[in-house]
Amino acid sequence: MTTTDKAPAKISVFTFVMITAAVVVSVRTLPMTAQPGMMTLFLTLAAALLFLVPTALVSAELATAWPQDGGLFIWVREAFGERMGFVAVWMQWIQMVFGMTSIIMIIAATFAYVLDPALASNKMYMLAMIVGIWWACTLVNMRGVKTLGWVSTICVSLGVFLPGIVLILCGIAYLAGGNPIMTDVSWTWNNLVPSFSDSGTLGLFIGFIFVVMGMEVSASNVSSIKDARRNYPIAIILVSVIMVLLSVIGSAAIFVAIPKEKISMTAGLMQAFELYFNQWGMGWLAPVMGLCIGLGLVGQVNSWVLGPVRGLQATADSGALPEFLQKTNAHGVPVTLVLIQAFAITIVGILITVMPNVDNFYFMLMGLTGLVYLVAYLFMFSAAIYLRYKRPDVERSFKVPGGNAGMWVCAGLGLAMSLLAGYLGFIPPGSFQGSAHEYLEFQFIGLAVMLVIPFLVYAYGQKAKQARVSAGVAPSASPAAKARSAEGK
Repeated sequence: MTTTDKAPAKISVFTFVMITAAVVVSVRTLPMTAQPGMMTLFLTLAAALLFLVPTALVSAELATAWPQDGGLFIWVREAFGERMGFVAVWMQWIQMVFGMTSIIMIIAATFAYVLDPALASNKMYMLAMIVGIWWACTLVNMRGVKTLGWVSTICVSLGVFLPGIVLILCGIAYLAGGNPIMTDVSWTWNNLVPSFSDSGTLGLFIGFIFVVMGMEVSASNVSSIKDARRNYPIAIILVSVIMVLLSVIGSAAIFVAIPKEKISMTAGLMQAFELYFNQWGMGWLAPVMGLCIGLGLVGQVNSWVLGPVRGLQATADSGALPEFLQKTNAHGVPVTLVLIQAFAITIVGILITVMPNVDNFYFMLMGLTGLVYLVAYLFMFSAAIYLRYKRPDVERSFKVPGGNAGMWVCAGLGLAMSLLAGYLGFIPPGSFQGSAHEYLEFQFIGLAVMLVIPFLVYAYGQKAKQARVSAGVAPSASPAAKARSAEGK
């Protein structure tokens, strides 16, 4: 354990916006959001109003009321106790282990498109990319949040904003040139509003909900931002607006040039770039955009390295976990936890690449990832409501508008959407080639195991804590905890 008590450097609002944008804003989801055509406007706004806005408002209130590192763990602990706080942050963390593996697979496929498309089906190449990219991001994050900030700024600027703006400009130029519009863009009710009478449409809507998840993760680093009580709400509002605008306008730039039924879920973005650039005799720019998109995804992965693990660090700092997990370096990074995380993702990468049917395992794993994450959201929204009554004395520089009724409406929407998404998460997607029973069984067993593990880990941590107390060993705070204490937080 390092002996320095120096507090980590503070970051600006702009840097915090870049870190948060790297977590939640990405062009990789544009092909999915473009497939419904004009309905993407309704679905994006609905997902934003029913889930993104509640998540942003609730996390802003909680983060400014308890502005120390730890995010979800701190909030749920204050509401329901330390054990439930650990379970909540465990669910947030473990979904990241699964989810980031899938994103790195997309990065690998994107780079393969540029280098050699045949590599995309090479399992050893895929494993090397999963291990190499995650461990590289882990080493970058060992330098602390300042390094994370400038890396996120570069990746978001070149890998999200640049291809997003270029795509939108291409769409505008395509329309201005009098080219045919390949998707029905009429402003009629049937063309704008989907029918929610079938499970297919509900599944599509839940896909849009998953696109806007993750806003609360940035709260784990809220103590790193200057004047957090004022600037955190500003940052998440800016990121929310950017996310909605990019989703709607970027999706339109794809479906005006490509018939919506022919948009590839995985390669739709490159489809659009190839069509536009080839039409204008600049085909060489498509691989350049591919590299930029890959860079943006690397930035997204990089921003998740220290997100949920900060919550686990807060749990360890509180003495709820074994003392060796408190170890931090000179930059306040929880070294042991970050290394355990890297080994866990390496193991998941190996499992994915050795499975006989990678696609089916991928779909089952992604379904489980969504279910696990939704449990964390259920904890967060419930804690927000309960804390309005349990801790009304705590100063909240930002509050969900409308008093307690406003909190019930806002967090209630989040709870309802989480429960609906959880229900639909047990239904296999249409592209799943295995049996529905196999899929359902995997989700039930996987979710049960993921729920049991944190209780066992917490019980072990408490037993170790009691053993230290019985032996007369005083618990020692980590350097990160000391720095927070010194700052009065």
